[in-house]
Amino acid sequence: MKKFIAIVIILAGVVFFSMPKISELLLEKNSEEVKIEHLSDSELEKNAKSGNKSYDQSKIDPIDVNGVILNRQNADMSKIVGQLVIPSINKNIAIFDGLENNNLMYGACTMKPSQKMGLGNYSIAGHYMKNDKLLFGGLMNVKMGDSIRITNKKNIYEYEVFKTLKVTDDRVDLISDSKITESDGKAIVSLMTCYYDEAGYRYFVIGKFKKLYPYSQSKMLEGLN
Repeated sequence: MKKFIAIVIILAGVVFFSMPKISELLLEKNSEEVKIEHLSDSELEKNAKSGNKSYDQSKIDPIDVNGVILNRQNADMSKIVGQLVIPSINKNIAIFDGLENNNLMYGACTMKPSQKMGLGNYSIAGHYMKNDKLLFGGLMNVKMGDSIRITNKKNIYEYEVFKTLKVTDDRVDLISDSKITESDGKAIVSLMTCYYDEAGYRYFVIGKFKKLYPYSQSKMLEGLN
């Protein structure tokens, strides 16, 4: 009996310490399942106009093992409205419209209703991950002058990073359209994630609108490894 209990304890320990790695593998699989190249510009436009979306930040749960493994569902492809690429950190993920726990496991999510690329403050949230390849992992490695590209597959909107900052989680003003006053009136994109494992703080990367050009997959993915 003692031998059996010891084996059970050892197996439980192995499973416990393996859970974070299993979570990472599932999240990596999530991103591979979201094939934005299969969606047309008209489908993305239709998704942007559809209703039934939430932007309530208070309903978003921290990403954890149980959340990833036990509550994982398929990505809601009907809420994908674009694509985000940051070449300097090799980031290429889908943009979902509305803040929802499940979609945040597959990509980044818009933080306000009726956002338009290239206008105002296009605000996007994503989960911080220790693995730079996943979700908004690696965002804190973005430097001043780096490029951020977002697209609705009609046009590519390119921004240049001009500010990064750590703030308390009550700084909701940072997603307001009024923040374009800090970029000489030019449109901005604001990327937000949690600050490492420090509760109560957020990290922002903010880019100033630089240029607009017609969409092509090669131009959108330029600079990625």
